[in-house]
Amino acid sequence: MNQRIDEVEKYYKPIEICEAWTGYLFVLGAILSIAALHSETLNIKGLDQVLNILFLISVVLHSVLTHFSGFYLIPRAENTRRKQLISNSLDVPLTPEQTNLYYNNEVAPSFVRLGVNVLENSFFAKNVCNEMAKLERVKVLLYFCFWFFAILYRDTDLGLLLILTQILFSSDILIRWLKIEVLRARNESIYEKLYSLFLNKVDSENKKHIGSILDAFASYEAAKSSASIKQSTKIFNKVNQKLTREWNGIRDRLGIENSDSNNAIHPTATVAGAPSASGDG
Repeated sequence: MNQRIDEVEKYYKPIEICEAWTGYLFVLGAILSIAALHSETLNIKGLDQVLNILFLISVVLHSVLTHFSGFYLIPRAENTRRKQLISNSLDVPLTPEQTNLYYNNEVAPSFVRLGVNVLENSFFAKNVCNEMAKLERVKVLLYFCFWFFAILYRDTDLGLLLILTQILFSSDILIRWLKIEVLRARNESIYEKLYSLFLNKVDSENKKHIGSILDAFASYEAAKSSASIKQSTKIFNKVNQKLTREWNGIRDRLGIENSDSNNAIHPTATVAGAPSASGDG
């Protein structure tokens, strides 16, 4: 089976839709709050009440969608992805969802394969998060400059300044950027630890090596859980080919290039039979 399959992806589609709508509602709420502040200048009877009601609705809907995604959609998707990762690594059917060509390695099902899968995941995640962080840095900088200019300008309305402060320090701008930066840094740390481990050759019979792999796996899942952020599919598709080439080079350097290279990964282990070519990418 040479066709790429990822049945877990369907759990991430609702998250993308939810994030898109929360973004629209955030912008709408910001516009309505500023418009309501200056509604008196238009001298239209009842306009301020209409704008305040619309603002209230947008805030409530934004809050509902944000928490629905954070407390239900993202945990459900990540839980399914975690089960699929373990299933792929240890050849245990924990979930009915299947993947094919999702991981780019052909190591035999084992804790070593789990380590290689987490190494690959952290490699892609740190690079995708880095690209996401670049965009968020620009956004935060622009908002901060506008907010700082409003503070320095003596004639800025206090109500407008309060609205701009609320917008800048909301979870959609500053906090989101910080989450992405933390997730990027934690993935870099996990990748570096696993790279060093596999560089020195992993022995599947060594309890310390297995413990290090399990610790990296737990750290990787904990990082995703604490950030509660979906990585950008658009950015992933944009950089996927480039990162795949880089990952293939890393596999070669670490001796993970084919299904018969298990002895190079854990030289003292005895491999019973050849694994099926179910590497993911």
